[in-house]
Amino acid sequence: MTSWTDEEGRIDGARHVNAELTTGECWNLLAMETTGRFAYQADGRILIFPVNYLVHDETIFFRTLPEGAIGSALPCAVASFEIDMVKREQSTGWAVLASGPASAVTDKDLLTYLWGRIMLEPLAAGLRDQFVRIDPAELTGRRVYLS
Repeated sequence: MTSWTDEEGRIDGARHVNAELTTGECWNLLAMETTGRFAYQADGRILIFPVNYLVHDETIFFRTLPEGAIGSALPCAVASFEIDMVKREQSTGWAVLASGPASAVTDKDLLTYLWGRIMLEPLAAGLRDQFVRIDPAELTGRRVYLS
């Protein structure tokens, strides 16, 4: 279905440019944000949860409930994490997608470091004291803007 705008003869999206982000740009954007979406497969369906997170040593960390939906699914051989930003009034935006294994953090030195970092409280209610790590095997992103 074609979607027309008020601008005569223009099809929405016709003047948009998609530009791939470098790995460095993806990590910079991940480091600047604090909320993303964690996705994984369980019981034959894809589950996606918003989480507050932090980045350390090119790894993504967030807290969850150990016996909750995410905590009880760990380790995940394949998981994804996504952040994005859209400015509708400017017709611009970007998205970053990290994919790789997710697991519970058990290393005591790393846990001490993570608990000492300032990060937003988890979005969901309950005692979220299980740190999860995502080790991206693939990191991609793109920026969309008007030409």
